Amino acid sequence: MDKKRLIIYPVLFIITLAIATLGFTRLGFDGLIMPMLVTYLYFTTIFVIATIIKNNSIVDIGWGMGFVIGSWVTLAITENPTVLSYLVVGFITLWGLRLSIRLLKRNYGKPEDFRYAQWRKEWGENVVIIAFFRVFMVQGIINFVVGSAGYAIIKFNTFDFSGLEQIFVYLGLLIAFVGLFFEVVGDEQLRQHIKKGTRTLLQSGLWSITRHPNYFGEIMIWIGLYIAGLSMLVDGSISVIYYVTLILSPLIMSTVLIKISTPLLEKNMEKYAGWEDYKKRVPMIFPWAK
Repeated sequence: MDKKRLIIYPVLFIITLAIATLGFTRLGFDGLIMPMLVTYLYFTTIFVIATIIKNNSIVDIGWGMGFVIGSWVTLAITENPTVLSYLVVGFITLWGLRLSIRLLKRNYGKPEDFRYAQWRKEWGENVVIIAFFRVFMVQGIINFVVGSAGYAIIKFNTFDFSGLEQIFVYLGLLIAFVGLFFEVVGDEQLRQHIKKGTRTLLQSGLWSITRHPNYFGEIMIWIGLYIAGLSMLVDGSISVIYYVTLILSPLIMSTVLIKISTPLLEKNMEKYAGWEDYKKRVPMIFPWAK
């Protein structure tokens, strides 16, 4: 493991700890340290299983469940959860379970994904220790940071269906549900298309207005939850400075999907006939981009 990574990992942990403790001001159950620690434990458990079966790609299957577990742990340590707390937990549970179950069905019994298999070859005899940090702990950190805006809402909101903050809650939840619609319908349209066995590009339905409706949907989900959380600024539940830092939640998810996941997927899509025309006609992520 190179020296740069030995510095990066502690820095990432400190940043995550700062988010979990509201700037090192809440170190107990009155902060988010419990969902953070449970998230790390969860990804460590997946690491142990992956090491035993020699398949690190199972971390992808466990990704969605990380948020589900984090949201329920947060709810468990929340003294006076509101209707909004239960709504956010229910939404995250619905989204996370669907994602993990879908990936489990798609990948069950299959060999290790080619990306992880390639890394296994590159890392050689050091694969276990390197994978622990570069695959499982990094994903654990990202999982918690992305989920932190939702966890903050569950833990700190005082929503009571009155006041100006209602606007942010309704708008945010509407955006999140629109995102869920794009993700669920986009995935189902793709599944049905693949089932036909035509081996062609899917260019109809939601795939006619964005090349990645499922990614667009996921971005909208986290943006929506973040917007819903703005209600806590209106009622003074948390500080402005702290909630500004939670912009990392939708920002990191958007960056990963746009800069990493999408280019990798589109590299594979280039082999299909009509790709260049499709690429020119249909926006990559956001339907309104063209």
